[in-house]
Amino acid sequence: MKSPNETFAVLAPNLVVSGNLVSEGNIHVDGTVEGDVQTGHLTIGASGVVKGRVFGREVKISGRVIGSITACELVLEESAVIEGDIHYQSLSVARGARMNGNCQFSEAELDITALSGKKPTAKTEDALAFGSVATGESTPQKPATRAKSAAAAE
Repeated sequence: MKSPNETFAVLAPNLVVSGNLVSEGNIHVDGTVEGDVQTGHLTIGASGVVKGRVFGREVKISGRVIGSITACELVLEESAVIEGDIHYQSLSVARGARMNGNCQFSEAELDITALSGKKPTAKTEDALAFGSVATGESTPQKPATRAKSAAAAE
């Protein structure tokens, strides 16, 4: 069985997907996605369109995104058109790419698990945090539970 990082899904130019896409593998979009996309590696081809939020470790865009993008590594090719805010750790923008929105750099790890709620494992070197962490919204923490666990271990 292939690992999730070896899987590859291609959405053809004539394909329209209405709904969210969540994958640990690779997704290449040449068609249209009307929903959010969360994946490790995302490529949006020149004819590709995503109308929703994008979350990924490595995101390369030649097409159009109408919505926010949260990515560890974001590459905008010359034909890219972005209409929404961008949260990133690494950004490359080719001459000719168009962006209409705010860009925010983050030194902290980004959470890209907003759709699945599945947190990256501690072994993952490129663990990312997207969603509420990237937008500055706070989420309730449970420090009391951690303190009890530490006390019980002693």
